[in-house]
Amino acid sequence: MHLKSVASTELASLSELIHTIYQGATDPSHWNAALPSIADWAGASRGVLYTPLHAPENGGFYFTHAITEAMIQLWWTRYQPQDIWRIRSVERGLVYEGNIIIGEEVISLEELSQTEIYRDFFSIHDLTHLLSGVVFGAESTQPVFCALIRGKQAGAFTSYERDRLSLLVPHISRALGVMWRLRDMEFKIASNLTALDHLNTAVLLFGARGQVTFANRAARRILEAEDGLRLQHLTGDSSFGEVVADETKSHTALTNAIISAVSPDILQTDHFSRAVMVLRPSGRQEYMLNFSSLAAENEFGSGTDAPRAIAFITDTAQPITLDEELLKKTYGLTPAEIRLAGMMAESLTLDEAAARLGLSSHTVRTQLKN
Repeated sequence: MHLKSVASTELASLSELIHTIYQGATDPSHWNAALPSIADWAGASRGVLYTPLHAPENGGFYFTHAITEAMIQLWWTRYQPQDIWRIRSVERGLVYEGNIIIGEEVISLEELSQTEIYRDFFSIHDLTHLLSGVVFGAESTQPVFCALIRGKQAGAFTSYERDRLSLLVPHISRALGVMWRLRDMEFKIASNLTALDHLNTAVLLFGARGQVTFANRAARRILEAEDGLRLQHLTGDSSFGEVVADETKSHTALTNAIISAVSPDILQTDHFSRAVMVLRPSGRQEYMLNFSSLAAENEFGSGTDAPRAIAFITDTAQPITLDEELLKKTYGLTPAEIRLAGMMAESLTLDEAAARLGLSSHTVRTQLKN
């Protein structure tokens, strides 16, 4: 009976923590409140949720717990290229979605202690033992780590803490996926229905029973085309109805994804990048849907009217459009480099891009290198 009580308490704590994580989807400032709980869950004293390859000024982000701004800035400006934990993880092919990395598995404490970064930075701040969850891996355009840290005297992390963090990483992935999709607009502004209606990305919100409670204009255009996805209206229901797929296998996957998002199993959850592909009778490329749960209280509604899940629909048949001003501002690309980036996004080869642009392959390679 005592063991059952302990297990029940643990599940209640985990459920509350996951709810806190999903609050970060529409309120990024909440990650600063979630990280201490994540660290505590895995027995760590410090933590950072961050993009290890991109600083905020280059499109990345970081949220910290018990790590000062001065430490973060010193890491970015001086020690980021020397981060032996990250370097070894990449070399050994460990940076893949959902993987949990224990520091001592990539470099021994003895070897770590001989490195410059440990002598001049890690040891000074008592950053000795690492437990890192790969939220988005090397296959992503923007890898994300949830790195938890202990001091030297606390001892190395074990498989027990690894398993505990592994329960959280898929939920962090879903919450960050939503946050990223909304980050092109001011977060608080983006987190309301009027603003969602103006997004180019197709967005659906779901109620507790899996019914569609909101579809923005981009989503309505897709559903009204009835090319594999459509709305099935429910008699006596004020919602938009149920979203259904015409092809049987696609519909089964879609239904399971909706159920999983509105009533998540906290112990078995897919990552945000695990998309549902929906076949189209027209023969065009599939629709791709990414799902995430939402916190019970969120910016899209309140009480029983609050949506419980969100989905983003990508029409993979549509040509990719790039924000030229954003590329120029963020990466300093020239107009010619931006045109080339667009062609790379269309999966053109360098020779095909050179032919379309009327340039030599050498010129195009130089632009790509830049």
